[in-house]
Amino acid sequence: MRLSLLLLLLLGACVSRPMADRDGDARLATAAIVVPRDADGTPLADAPRLKAIGRRHDVLVVSGGGADGAFGAGILVGWSRAGTRPEFDVVTGVSTGALIGVLAFAGPQWDPALERLYTGITRKQVYRKRGLFGLLQRGALYDRKPLEQLVASVVDAALLDRIAAEHGRGRRLYVATTDLDDGTLTTWDMGAIAAAKSPARVALFRRVLLASSAVPGAFAPVYIRERAPAPTMHVDGSVKAALLLRGFMVDTPTGDQRVWVIVNGHLAWRGKDAVSGAGAGSIVGRSVSELLRSATAASVYNAYVDSRRVGAQFRLAWLPDGETELGGIDFDPAGMKRLFDSGVALAAASGWRSEPPRLGTFERVE
Repeated sequence: MRLSLLLLLLLGACVSRPMADRDGDARLATAAIVVPRDADGTPLADAPRLKAIGRRHDVLVVSGGGADGAFGAGILVGWSRAGTRPEFDVVTGVSTGALIGVLAFAGPQWDPALERLYTGITRKQVYRKRGLFGLLQRGALYDRKPLEQLVASVVDAALLDRIAAEHGRGRRLYVATTDLDDGTLTTWDMGAIAAAKSPARVALFRRVLLASSAVPGAFAPVYIRERAPAPTMHVDGSVKAALLLRGFMVDTPTGDQRVWVIVNGHLAWRGKDAVSGAGAGSIVGRSVSELLRSATAASVYNAYVDSRRVGAQFRLAWLPDGETELGGIDFDPAGMKRLFDSGVALAAASGWRSEPPRLGTFERVE
C-alpha cells in the first residue's frame, strides 16, 4: 500500500464517528481493559498479579504481520506435532498475532482451524477494495466485511466457553489495540470477556480482535463504547507496540519461567537491497517500512530485557532471512503455505534462540 494516500486522508477526509453502542455492554468493555499504568504513565501499585498454576510459567508472545502470520501458525502446529508444546499460562497477541494467540490459548485441538486460516484463505476472504473514494469517504481503502465473517466463523460461543474455562483456572489471554483518542496501548483481558455473563460477550470479543488488526488507512477503525460520551476509536495494536509483554505477566511466584516470542517477519539488520524509487510514495513507503522494522527490533529487545530481569528464560523465533515476506495484506495461499511450512520446520528442529540477534557486549542481560 502506498502510504502517501494516507496523507489525503489526513488532509481532506470527513468520516463521522458512530454514536451507537454496538457492543451492547459498555461496563463489560471497561472492566476488560487492563490498566497497569496511571493516566500520566506512573505504574500502578495494584497491577494484576498472576497466580502460579504449575511448577513452570510459560508466556507466549505473538507479533503482528498480516499474512506473514502463517509462519507463527506453522510454529504452533509444528510444536503440537512434535509433542513439546507447553500449556501456556499467559498468551498475548497483537494484530494478526491476536487471532493466532486466541487459538493457541484454546489449545492444540484448534490447530486445524489455525492451519486453515493461514494456508487456505485468499484476499477475497479478508477484504474488498474500496479505492481512493473509500479512503476519503470512509477512512479505509478496504472493506473488512469478509474478515468480519471469517472471524465470526471461528470465534463463536463454544470457543469462548473454552477460553472462559481456562481463564477460571488462572490462565490469561491478552490482546492489544491502539486507542487513537488518547494515543495509548490498550491491553484487553480476553478471558474476562469470554467469562462474562453478558449476551454481548461474543460480539465484543470479535470487535477487539478486529480492532487489533485494523491497519490505519487500510481498514476503518473499530469503535468500542467504554466511556462517555462517544465510543472510543481503536486501531491496530502494532501502531504502539510490535509485541505485548508487561512486567505483571512474568513476575509470578514460580521461579521457573519461560517467555516464548514469535516474530512474524524478519529481524534482518538491513532492509531490502532494491534501490528505492524517487517518487514521494516510494520514499514515504520505504521510510515507514524502515521505521516499523526498527520498532519491531526495539520491542524484541525490550521483551528480552524484561524477561531476563525477572529471571525468566527467553526464547525467540523469527522468519528466516532466506524466506520472502508476503507483506501485510498479501493473502496468497501458496505463499502462506510456504511460510507455514517454514514455521513447522523450525518447531520440529527446536530452532529457538535465547537472545535477539546481533547483541553487543553491554546489551546482554545475564
